[in-house]
Amino acid sequence: MSHLEILESELRTFQMELPYQQKLALARYCDELVRWNTKMNLTGLSGAAMVRRLVIEPVWVGLQLPFAGVLADIGSGNGSPAVPLHIVSRLGTTHLIEVRAKRAAFLRHLATGLDVTGLLVHRARFEDIAASLGAVDWVTLQGVHLDPHLLDSIRHVASPATTIAWMTSSVKAGLEPSRTLEVPMTGSRVLLFGRDQF
Repeated sequence: MSHLEILESELRTFQMELPYQQKLALARYCDELVRWNTKMNLTGLSGAAMVRRLVIEPVWVGLQLPFAGVLADIGSGNGSPAVPLHIVSRLGTTHLIEVRAKRAAFLRHLATGLDVTGLLVHRARFEDIAASLGAVDWVTLQGVHLDPHLLDSIRHVASPATTIAWMTSSVKAGLEPSRTLEVPMTGSRVLLFGRDQF
């Protein structure tokens, strides 16, 4: 079964509709992820589990929240959630920030090969480039701990309207999200922090 067929099946399960061009871009992302995963460890998932976790979950989040403007994704790694979010949202620019050279190379390949505009790859630590990014509307993190040092760096790019969307299974005391989303059927959570929370 092709990634496009798996994707269409998963979209039906989650009762989501997407334009065909977006589905093609998402399926191509999956194809490239699998191809590059033979050279480096991008994900331990495959097939429907990979599509659900790395594509369907971010797409569901992107359809729930008004993603638009500029997104900074910290620790972009395999491209999820930022690449699927960028494909299905009204984001003009998405900064993919990844310190590891091989993963940054994969992200650069995606940015040039997916036939979508506005994906910018930075091989750097977020803390080192935050001040040069300018204001962002959204910050996403997955598999990255939202600690006080990172929060301090996020303040450099935050405007009064900036929202952090942290995809995680737990949150330490002292950080109270303004809202929490739970992805149906998977139980994955997205903790949202408005500017007054950080």
